[in-house]
Amino acid sequence: METSPYEESGSKDTLQSKLDRATLVLQNINAYFLLIDKDFIVCDTNYYSLNKLPVPETGVMKRVGDLLHCRNAAEAGECGMHQQCKLCGIRAAIGRAFQKKESFKKVNASMNLLNEEEDKVIPCDVSVSGAYVVIEGEEHMVLTVYDVTELQNVQRLLNIERKNSISAERLKSTFIANISHEVRTPLNAIVGFSGLIATASDEEEKKLYMDIISENNERLLRLINDIFDLSQIEAGTLSFEYSEFDANDLLRELEGMFQVKLFNNPSVDLICEASLQPIIMYSEHQRIIQVMANLIHNAIKFTKSGEIRFGCHMKETDTVHFYVSDTGIGIPEEEQQEIFTSFKKLDREVPGTGLGLTLSQTIIRSLGGKAGLESEVNKGSTFWFEVPLLMQE
Repeated sequence: METSPYEESGSKDTLQSKLDRATLVLQNINAYFLLIDKDFIVCDTNYYSLNKLPVPETGVMKRVGDLLHCRNAAEAGECGMHQQCKLCGIRAAIGRAFQKKESFKKVNASMNLLNEEEDKVIPCDVSVSGAYVVIEGEEHMVLTVYDVTELQNVQRLLNIERKNSISAERLKSTFIANISHEVRTPLNAIVGFSGLIATASDEEEKKLYMDIISENNERLLRLINDIFDLSQIEAGTLSFEYSEFDANDLLRELEGMFQVKLFNNPSVDLICEASLQPIIMYSEHQRIIQVMANLIHNAIKFTKSGEIRFGCHMKETDTVHFYVSDTGIGIPEEEQQEIFTSFKKLDREVPGTGLGLTLSQTIIRSLGGKAGLESEVNKGSTFWFEVPLLMQE
């Protein structure tokens, strides 16, 4: 039975409409489709339509890496010629698929591509699948290339957050184990020496016991304050009260506090480098006192002999630079990055919870400033922070 001209025309129209629809889909889908031969030459692709670029008059006739502007291909002059091409997972997967005459799915790889002007490197992650086909007796591969950079970046962030969460939980467990010791030690001293005072007859002996009780009272109070501040930080309720004050008066206040503490330790000199020139600040007086006190406490703990210097000076016109320098044991370079980490203790032999520097850094950041340190083993350390001269509430 013969096909009428009308039916034949309708059949052609149907075929053409299907081709048009398929072309429209390929031109707008959010993935690259590349039809390549065994030499990795791209015979057809939607690359140009997706990027709104004109198709070369001579056709594509480029290898995959050349078409996608792979940096290695650009450096070597041609896709497949760079030393790194031997390590390319995508290239290896395509080669195996042609050899075995089979398809492959979802080979993930990181690539460094160049922009159209080839003056900027664009790191990206891709997921490539390949379908083995034979067209007019010639072997080809239909590659589907998805840009999964955003997905991979999100996954990397989630992995980092998960690792940080695990590390934080471990640090908290260590902190809880440590804090039980830190609480019991001063409590035992207070209870024990309070009992001894009642039976002591010698006044000098009583004074010694009183000094020990006073020191442990201070240690316990500082610990409780740190824990209280930590709970406020985690709840987001750490409070600040701003006022006007002279930074040099603040330094002299600290000098009075710590000269008493070092009275019985003549091997360490405490040097307050306050200036006669006023530095009038509008900031959180008590919180800056708290940070400086934490830094000086640490300097005293880790300095057996020598000196501890502290002071401040103007930096530029709107920033005050505070510092505490000591001639103590110093901090190894590889541990300096961890020094502000919550619950991190660098020396288990020295009393403390590892909270002080974390609290200090949080306070400084809340005041719009930054903190840092310079240190050398067996020579000493300088801890510093900078805060705005006039804090905007």
